[in-house]
Amino acid sequence: MNDFKKSLRSENKKQEPKRMQNDPKSWQFFKTYTKGRTGRKTYQNRISQKSELNQSDYLGGVSCFILDENGNILIEKRGNTKITAGEIDLCSGHIDNNETPTQAMIREYVEELHKGDINEQEQAKNEAINNLKKLDELDLVFKNKGNERKFFIQFYVMKTELNRLTVQKEEISDIEWIPMEKVFELIRKGKTKFPYDKRYEKIFKQVREHYQEKDKQDREK
Repeated sequence: MNDFKKSLRSENKKQEPKRMQNDPKSWQFFKTYTKGRTGRKTYQNRISQKSELNQSDYLGGVSCFILDENGNILIEKRGNTKITAGEIDLCSGHIDNNETPTQAMIREYVEELHKGDINEQEQAKNEAINNLKKLDELDLVFKNKGNERKFFIQFYVMKTELNRLTVQKEEISDIEWIPMEKVFELIRKGKTKFPYDKRYEKIFKQVREHYQEKDKQDREK
C-alpha cells in the first residue's frame, strides 16, 4: 500500500482531541520536530500555523523535481511568500495538519501548477498519485531578508505528461523549464531558495536515474 492510500484511513481523526474534531478552524496546524545529535527527526508538538516557532523547531515540507519529456525541470519564482519571496524554487510547500508528505506534495502540485478547471485539477491529482517518487529527506535552514526557518524537506521526482499549466498567481510570479544539469548547478551555487548542502548530490543522481528510466520506458512503448 503506497503512502497516499495509507493516508486515506481515518485513524488520524480518531486520535484528534474533540476540540479539533468540532472546530474546523482549529485543524490548521503544523507539526514541529526536533533534530537529535544523530540527525534523527523526532516529533515534538503541533502549533497553530500563525504561531511563532522556537529556535530549535523544525517544520515539515516537500519539494519536487518535475521533469518534462526532454529532461527539463520546472522551476518557479516565488511570489509574496513569507520566507522565500522572490526566490527560485521547485514545486514546494508545507506539510499541513495531519498530511503525510506524499499527500502534501500532491496537494501542492495541484494548487501551485494546476489551478484551472476541475478536469485539470483531477488530471493533475491522478498523475501525482500514480507517478510521484519519493527521494531523500534533508534537514535544511532557509534564510531570506532576516527571516530564518528550519525544515525537514522530503524530496520527490515526477515526470509529467500534462501540457496545460495554470499557475497559482498568489504564490508564484513566474515559471520556466530549465535543463536538468543547469538546475542542479543553480542549487549548488546558492542561486535558488535552497541553502548549500553537499547531500544534494545523491538526490541529483536519483533524479537523473529516474528520468533515464522513464525515458527508456517511453521509448519502448
